[in-house]
Parts: sequence; structure tokens; C-alpha cells
Amino acid sequence: MTAPKYVSARDGKKNSVIYVDKDGKEYLHSGGTRAWRNNNPGNLSKAEKSGLAIGVGGPFAVFPDHETGKAALKFVLLSVYKNTRLDNVFEKYAPAKDNNDPEHYTKLVKKFTGLESSRTIGSLNSAELDKFMGAIERVEGWKEGKVEAIPFAQQFELKGVNGKPMSGIDYIIRFFTSDGAEQKIKGKTDEKGKTDVAVTEERASVSLDLPRPDPGQSLKGSGAKAGAKTDPTKRVEAACVNSKPWYAFAFGNADECLTEAKNKSGSAAASEKESAQKSPPKTDTPSKKEKAEAPPPEAPVATVKQSGAIKASATVDKAENKVSTVVKEPGVFVTWEFDTTHGSEKNLKGLPYIVVQVDGNSTTPLVADQKVRILDDKKKIRQKVPFGKTVALHLGNDAKKRYRKRPLYQVTAEDGLTDIVVKIEEWGGLNYVAQREIPDLTEETGTKKIYKARLYGTTWFNFSHKFTVEEAAELTSEAPAAVQQAVASIYRGDPQVSASTIRLNVQKPDGSIMKITWQSSAFSNCREHIPAITDLESAKRELIPRVNPNTYQAFIQAAFEMGAQEMEITSGWRPMLGSVLHRIGVGLDVGSIKVNGNVRQYQRSSTSEETALSTLRAEKATLEKKKNRTPAENTRLNTLKAEEPAAITRAQNAVAPLEHADLKSFTTKLRANAEVRQTFDPWQMESNTADKAAPTTNILSNGNEVLHKTHLHITVFDEELGHGH
Repeated sequence: MTAPKYVSARDGKKNSVIYVDKDGKEYLHSGGTRAWRNNNPGNLSKAEKSGLAIGVGGPFAVFPDHETGKAALKFVLLSVYKNTRLDNVFEKYAPAKDNNDPEHYTKLVKKFTGLESSRTIGSLNSAELDKFMGAIERVEGWKEGKVEAIPFAQQFELKGVNGKPMSGIDYIIRFFTSDGAEQKIKGKTDEKGKTDVAVTEERASVSLDLPRPDPGQSLKGSGAKAGAKTDPTKRVEAACVNSKPWYAFAFGNADECLTEAKNKSGSAAASEKESAQKSPPKTDTPSKKEKAEAPPPEAPVATVKQSGAIKASATVDKAENKVSTVVKEPGVFVTWEFDTTHGSEKNLKGLPYIVVQVDGNSTTPLVADQKVRILDDKKKIRQKVPFGKTVALHLGNDAKKRYRKRPLYQVTAEDGLTDIVVKIEEWGGLNYVAQREIPDLTEETGTKKIYKARLYGTTWFNFSHKFTVEEAAELTSEAPAAVQQAVASIYRGDPQVSASTIRLNVQKPDGSIMKITWQSSAFSNCREHIPAITDLESAKRELIPRVNPNTYQAFIQAAFEMGAQEMEITSGWRPMLGSVLHRIGVGLDVGSIKVNGNVRQYQRSSTSEETALSTLRAEKATLEKKKNRTPAENTRLNTLKAEEPAAITRAQNAVAPLEHADLKSFTTKLRANAEVRQTFDPWQMESNTADKAAPTTNILSNGNEVLHKTHLHITVFDEELGHGH
């Protein structure tokens, strides 16, 4: 798991420091030593001048991580103590007036480092300075404590007209998780009128639904129709607030309570069931169950107050909320749903997006400082929108802050609505109708509106950014000069078009020429779905520059490093084939390379060992699906399960020798490039170059592995779009 990138910090309670990451998520560092809690191995004071601190914890500076804390210590030693003898450093660094013992400090550091006391800080080489700083860290004390994310939570308390708690009231708490799953917590308010605590992990909109009584009836059924029961299907949203950090939990030792609270909101299916637990027997010693059900620490609470009885004679009043919405943040839930049945038929998981507010010709994130998000498996984007706001989506690399030129699927959150659904159908072929990109109202039921819109190949084309030569120069500025020049020539329009290919000659660092070729087939998907792409000239002008310059940079740099003579690109940007990586410009496919006069193809056939493994797995799957297996079939199934690991090993061992050294060299150089995060080829599958794990062998055992038996795929890193982590 990638460590959070902290941007600010502050002191917490009970020997703790609260860190905040770039997305606003808070983490508690508790226990351990002050040096560890502050990421400050030298316990530098808050007055230190390195400029690297992100906050203050106690009288000391707080740094985002240990390495930054070391960098700050190094800065202080070299800027303040550079000409100071080692045996005099701690008279000022740890003076006696601050209850330190500088003499003892000096002796310990000398013991740990073995450095001569007469030397100065400035005379130490890099290794010696590291050793000196390590000794300071050891003396100051570096003992790790506990790091945990501070959860977000929300609780409600219900009060009657008289201000007294309303107990025993049925309620439903609703919220959505970060992956779009709706969670529900059902229950009855306790004697204090409080609900359970909804733990949302990150900031989320939390709604409270309460019964809506018939006219003249109170929430407890004690009005004009005393004794009558409220229809459980008649409910109103009584409150909707954003969950808040649960500091009381974070500062308390309440792991069991958090587990209990999480369990109550853990899954939509489980939370739909109302528990009816029997009272535990009374004993002198509390049982484990009683301890686990201890009330959680005080959670953030929103108060909801009953507004009064509904008049029996006023029909119009039936629609009014029985509970005043003094804490309600009004708005409409807008959901954009994607359906690719008529287009690529592919899951759009990973598609970057951001929800924006539209004001004339400009857009701004609906939620302040909102980062680009990526579509999950559910193919839905859901956002609560304040009444009166017009919202839209920026998709793909158009979601990046510096672009955002094509807002799509715009709707307005009209007052009186509760839900808007925009059903977006991906539509293949060349029949592009721009008007159908605009949401068209197809159904209106009560407080819900349903729209339909289309996503064409031309839609993908229009919102995908076309990079300029200036942008290419900016994005590749840290690459070697020859690589920068080669990449610039692509966006400058230097490639030459012939009858069936596009070719580009680029100069290598040694002065020789390397040829890059795009076959006509590299653009076939675009010709099938984008009317504007009619020939190779239009492909050169409009498609090749839609690939991120860092993708070409990594490709060319690895080719230069191995002395390649020719490189064949089989696919770049495309709208309706494969995953979203090609559609957002971070994917590139390579068909072959030419080295030392020899052409090497990224292509292979299945081995006999892979065929045997596939046959074994097919037979095993057939038997596993059978509901009523015979004893002989059970025996056979167990045999297949026992044989499968060895069959996998044989398939893996058969593949490794098939990869030519030239191809392996090129792929290895790609993986060493900081811009590259994935490489998939006929022999190896590397899903994350940053995780230090070795690539897995491609044994053609799933769809992704089979897809890459004919080419090498490269994915480059794009942090803002959420790809390449």
C-alpha cells in the first residue's frame, strides 16, 4: 500500500499528531516517541529554517515523512553548524538550559559514530554525515507507535416539539461508500433519541430517513389517530449532512467500538436485516459480548427536531416532512450510468472523471478541491447536487485541471426533485448524431427524472486532448536531449504518410537513424467509429498526437538504449477497443523491433503445456458446476485440483525460454523507466513496476493474457488521472 502524502499536521491529544494528506484524509500518529510522531529524527524546534516542515507538534517541527525530517536535520547541521567542532555541536543543539546534558549527548554520539571530536561538521563526507545524523536520531529516540486513519462518522439525535428525546423511533441511515455501494443502517432511536453511528471511512453525505405519519398522527402514533401504526413504506428524508472526523474515537482506545460500528454499516445486505437479540443473562462479570456492545465514544451528532402535527384536513400537507430539516443540506442525487452494450462492450472501469458546476462557458469542480476520480466496476457516477446548480462531467484526460474544455451530459438539479438519472449508451459505428450527446428527458415519475444520452466514437475523440509540440516539450523536459527531439518531431507533424504506413525517422544519440512505423491497421478502430478519420493523413494529424508524450518518451528512450533500428507501433489512441488506457492516451502497443538487422516479433503461439493446463481447467470447471456429482466425478475433481499446481509450473517453465533476448532487453529497459507502470507481452505480465514484485509469466490463462499474445502493451504513469499507481 502506498504511504499517504502528508501536506499538513497539527498536535493531537494524548501524545498524538494529526496528519492531513493531499486529499484531506486525516491520520493519527499516536504512541511512540515525539521524534517518530513528528517525523523529526533530530527533534528540531518549530523555529528551524529548512522550509520543509508541514506543521508543529508540541515545541517541535513536524515533517511529512522520515526522509524529509532527515533532510531538514542535514540542512540545519550544514547551515548552522558547518564550521563547528563535533564536541561543541551539542552545547547549542541540546543546551543545558533546556534540561539537556550536552556533555553526555556528545559522548553518546562519539560512541555511536567513532568520529574524532576535533573534526567539524563541514569536514564530514556524505557517509560520515549520515552516520552522525543516525547517532542524533538514536540519542533523541526513535520508537514507532501506531498510525491509523481517522474515520468519518455521523450520528443523529431526534427531539420532539417539546425538545425532549424521542426514543423508539424507526429510522434508516443511508450513505454511499467510495466505490459507489449504498449502505443502510436500520434501527430504533435509544432512550436519548440517538441513532447508531454511521462510519463512512471518508467524508460522505449521510441521510436520515424517518416515518411519515398520516395526517393527524405523530411519529409515535399518539396523535388524532392514537394507536394507529405508521406505514413503514411512507418515509421522508429528515436530514442530510456530511459526515465528520470522529476524533473522540481516534483519541480514545476504542478499537472494539469502531469494529462494532463498522459491523453495523459493513454491508448493504447485512444492514437491511433488523437484529432482534435477546437480552444477555445477568452475571457479576460482564461477558465478552457485553464489552463489545459498549457504547462508542461520542460521535459527531446532528440534531433533528419534530416540527409539529400535520393537519388532518389539509391534503396538501401530506407531502410535508414530519420532521423539520434544520440540518438538511438540500439537493438532488444525480447519477450517470454507462452502458457499452451497443459500443465496445467493455467495462469502462478506470475512466477518469470529475463532476463540475457549469456557469456559462466555464466549469469549476462542484466540490471544492475535488481530485479527479476513476469509474469503478459499477459503471455509475453518483453525486448530490445542490438545488439550482447545473452540473456536467469532464471525462478521460479532459478531466485534468489544465484542460477541461468539453463538459458532457449536463443536467440541472431542479428544486423539488430527489433524483436525476442520466443513462449514457456507448454507440459504435459511423452514424454520429451530436444532438444525442445532450441528455434527453425520457421519463418523469414523481420527484425523479430519467434522461438518455449517447457516447459515440466521435464523443471520445472530441473530449480526448490533442497534445501540442509545446506540451510535449514541457512533459519530456527531464528526458535525454535526443529523446526530447525525437518526441517533439512526432507532435510537430514530421511523420511521413505513404500508401499503407506512416513513418518517422529520428536521430539517435550516436547520430544514426531509427525508423518508427505505424501500420494502417493501427488506426482501424478509429476509422470504424470516427467519421473524421478517413485516411492516414487524418490519422497522423488527429490520432498520433492524442497519445501522451510521456508514452512516446518511454518507448523511444528504451529503443535508443538498446540500439534499435526500427520500431513498429500497432496501436495508440483509440476509442472503442480494450480498456480505457488507450482512450486516455497512456497506452501504446508495440508489434516488433529491429535490432542488429534482425526483426523480432512480439507474438507467439500456445505451448503444449498451456494447452494441457487449459484442458485441465476446463474439465475442472465443468465438474465444479455440476450440482449432483457421482463419487467417481468427485474423485476425478479432487485429482484435477491436486494436479493443477504442477500443470501451472510446467506451463510457466515452457514459456520462459521462448522470449528472445532482444525483446526481453527492450521490455526490461521499459520497466526501468520511471514513466512506465505496466508492460504486458506474450511472455510476461507486469501490472505494477513500482511494487518491486517480479512480473508474472503469461501462460494465456485469462482474457488479458490471451489479448497480449500478439503485442507488447505499455502503460505510462499519470498521477492526476489516477493511473499508473
